Amino acid sequence: MGCIGSKPKSNTNSRKPSATGSEKPQPVSVKEQNSTQPKQQEQNTTTEPPNDADDDYEEIVNKGPKKVTQDDFELLQVIGRGSFGKVMLVRKKDDRKIYAMKVLRKDVVKKRNQVDHTKSEKEVLTKIHHPFIVQLHYAFQTKEKLYMIMDFANGGELFHHLKNEQRFDEPRAKFYAAEIGLVLHYIHSQGIIYRDLKPENILLDSTGHVVITDFGLSKELGQGKETKTFCGTPDYLAPEILKGVGHGVGVDWWSLGILIYEMLVGIPPFYDEDVSIMYQKILKSQPQFPKNLSYEAKCVVMGLLEKEPEERLTGEEFMKMDWFKDIDFDKLLKKEISPPWVPPVKDEIETTQIDEEFIDEKAEDTPPNGNTPANPDNTFEGFTFVQNTALGENGTN
Repeated sequence: MGCIGSKPKSNTNSRKPSATGSEKPQPVSVKEQNSTQPKQQEQNTTTEPPNDADDDYEEIVNKGPKKVTQDDFELLQVIGRGSFGKVMLVRKKDDRKIYAMKVLRKDVVKKRNQVDHTKSEKEVLTKIHHPFIVQLHYAFQTKEKLYMIMDFANGGELFHHLKNEQRFDEPRAKFYAAEIGLVLHYIHSQGIIYRDLKPENILLDSTGHVVITDFGLSKELGQGKETKTFCGTPDYLAPEILKGVGHGVGVDWWSLGILIYEMLVGIPPFYDEDVSIMYQKILKSQPQFPKNLSYEAKCVVMGLLEKEPEERLTGEEFMKMDWFKDIDFDKLLKKEISPPWVPPVKDEIETTQIDEEFIDEKAEDTPPNGNTPANPDNTFEGFTFVQNTALGENGTN
């Protein structure tokens, strides 16, 4: 398919959990993810140590002054659950600001070998700042749990809206794709690959702009470097990840191609209930397009879904495609272009766009399960972060 404005081709032929850390493809079950607004159950427990014990622990582990604790926040509502913990809507008591509090159980994080991914998410979020990326404001810990305080985007998950509406029209899909493209272009310029782009990890703010969240699978690589870790979500995995030959930033552009197709058509292009068959389709098949899609939209998808990463669209090429000729990316970055759809929320704490299975649950920081370590655990040393303070160069210690 020859596309105007697409990358020239050479003569080569050619829901959704995240796999984390194996070196070769393995079938993965289709739904378990600890996203910023997760969907799994956490076990309730019954006892809680005195707050002063947690305060002492925080200072010992982080070797610095305690700046923020869970006691500084009023718990308002549960807005998500995951296999490692839960997410709650909270209000900071001193300035009344609204945030999302992500609470992770250390024992579960360790048991599932997610220590590196959890620490990586915190480290990446302290280093990147972008209008369409969730902002980390505080991070702290107790003996049993990790806490991350982030922006609350109450427009709901893209997954939620796509599920309800089945598909988006081209102007709406194009708007989201353009904002996500700006995010990918930015983080790649910072030497970071995301590796888990999917509708569940894309939120909308109250005005309708995207907010990318859940950086647990992201990795700092440096310009031009590659990694071979097998990770991501089955529907969105790039061919080079399945082959185990090493991958770089191209895997994110592949995933964006899958996402654009899913937004326009309603299902990922290579989806199959049998994960092994789906992997074969990713490696060997070409996407099939419905007749109602524009030529320009098809060209973008085809340019992103090139099997060979060196033939795939780059960030600069992506933004120059004819599909985006009516979008000024400079204005888009400044949020000077109005979103095509605005979530029906009245204020910053309305949760009507959040999955209903969570909102009736009582908001509480459940006590530990009795397996509290007797001595400080240095696994998460340095986890504390306070945005824009004198606590270290970037608010860490």
